[in-house]
Amino acid sequence: MQMLKNTIGALLATVALLFLLPLSSATQDGGNPFELSPRLSIPPSDGIADSATTADTGNPFDLVAPAEPAGRPKPAATPPPASRKTASAPASVQSRYRTFLLIANISILLLLTVLITLLRSQAGKAYRAFFNDNLLSQLQREREAGGGLPYYFFYGFFMINAGFFAFLLARHYGLSFSHNYWAGLLYCIGGAAGLFLAKHILLGFLAFVFPIDKEVHLYSFTIIVFSIMLGFFLVIVNLLLSYSPEESTQWVLYGAYACIGATYIFRSLRGLFIGNRFLLFHKFHFLLYICTVEIAPVLVLAKLVLNS
Repeated sequence: MQMLKNTIGALLATVALLFLLPLSSATQDGGNPFELSPRLSIPPSDGIADSATTADTGNPFDLVAPAEPAGRPKPAATPPPASRKTASAPASVQSRYRTFLLIANISILLLLTVLITLLRSQAGKAYRAFFNDNLLSQLQREREAGGGLPYYFFYGFFMINAGFFAFLLARHYGLSFSHNYWAGLLYCIGGAAGLFLAKHILLGFLAFVFPIDKEVHLYSFTIIVFSIMLGFFLVIVNLLLSYSPEESTQWVLYGAYACIGATYIFRSLRGLFIGNRFLLFHKFHFLLYICTVEIAPVLVLAKLVLNS
């Protein structure tokens, strides 16, 4: 039994000696026996440093912040309040313009409804006189007798629609008469009214100077009747110009130009028929009137439109 104990003690001493010999050799070399060397060297992925990587400072707890990748996009900066106000400004202007168009068109339609309701018979007579010379002469006699007030109401309605058409036309070609829409519309209506009023004043002066009083008054009333019919047509044109798509606006303008030009030519032919007895003996005066009153304003307006 004693012998077995001695044998076990010798074995334990041998095992202990085997473990102590490597430790003593490692201590003599100055290394750490518990330090593990990496088996694989893993390169960093996409140039991004690991957040747990220690800095080369000797401190194992000194961490290096991860670097930003070169190709990663930076977050967009929030626009300042001033730029947001600038972006919302065109939307506000467009909204105010749509409100202006809505109010203007509804007002014109309401005025048309009132005029047709109260003066329906005069509107029908003006429509028939547009095609009939005899009825036009009859209406002229009624006007001289004091029955021309309803036709002046319709004539004023034409001035409003002509001014609105001029406003929409100017806006289409990039012209502006005022920063305020209502002020610009009033300027256009005043311009249209002033143009036709100047023509009637000139005709009155010709009737005063030359012995053509009857013919001049009939031609002046012809202008009124044709303008009344044109005013009804411009209601539809203004609605189309206000709400038609941008690609259709030019076609609407072409149709409006064609109808206005046809009405103007038809009215000029009626004027020639009224003054045919003076055409043979007063060619110079007749051509002078045609060039200065009828042709020159049209050419000036066409020049303004083409240069815009």
